[in-house]
Amino acid sequence: MRRVNLDIDLLRCFTTVVEAGGFTAAAKSLLRTQSAVSVQIKRLEETIGHTLFERNKRCPVLTEHGEILLGYAHRMLKLNDETVSRLTHTEMEGTLRLGIVEYLAPHRLPIIMSKLQRAYPKLDLRLRIDLSSKLHAELETGKLDVIIAACNKKEEQGQVLIKDKLCWATGPLGVPDSSQPVPLAVLPAPCFYRQAATQSLDSQGRAWHCAVTTMNLSGVQKVIQAGLGIGVLSESSLLPSMKVLTEEHGFPPLPTMMLGVFSRHNDSQFAIDPLIKYISDAIQNNPNTGENFISN
Repeated sequence: MRRVNLDIDLLRCFTTVVEAGGFTAAAKSLLRTQSAVSVQIKRLEETIGHTLFERNKRCPVLTEHGEILLGYAHRMLKLNDETVSRLTHTEMEGTLRLGIVEYLAPHRLPIIMSKLQRAYPKLDLRLRIDLSSKLHAELETGKLDVIIAACNKKEEQGQVLIKDKLCWATGPLGVPDSSQPVPLAVLPAPCFYRQAATQSLDSQGRAWHCAVTTMNLSGVQKVIQAGLGIGVLSESSLLPSMKVLTEEHGFPPLPTMMLGVFSRHNDSQFAIDPLIKYISDAIQNNPNTGENFISN
């Protein structure tokens, strides 16, 4: 049987059309013209001898052969990228502007930084620690290359790393009187934890007020420990001296949050994907930090 070699560039173009939802969007993502993308798809179809997309549809719809190829294409691209990363990452150099959410810093920052520095000794790491909302804004404006932050919008195409639920935490204050507004210890707005707290209390029709506003996680923890307010923390941010308040105490459930890694691929001076893989491995495969963590 005649051997047919599939072109990786053609497979990458094919998966991009599917993921982007059309030839125009794929062309923008690949920094090519729409006609160039169409030509590549035509070449791929000629190589495998089958039509991949229904031509009479307004939006690209995969044929049966296209659906079969998509699964193989993802696997082949992943293996290709892993191979290239393994053989070339030690030569990667340049400046990486990395943003890490403040909640993550005391937990896993040393692990992330040490792994990156060992894997990429020639890489100049520039670290920024801040709230998720500010990191997302700086990534959008090109001030950062990669961020580890909360997945705060469905449309954001980040790689989810970890999931964790939020908890109501109290200290010496105990369970607040249900007839009085809940004294909250919060971070400045916009803050996802703050929003989760206020919205859940509003949905319950319970009054609240911001008793203390502090600039970082340790500040929220200290306010709770001092008995000055009730705070919303991730499970991994709870301290041994704290008590979790539940529906039995009159507090509504809080949502599960997600922590992800985000990047601006097209603006990077080097391949970002290998770096993202190392960051993901540093967080997900470390046995000493627990399985569940979520950040503000």
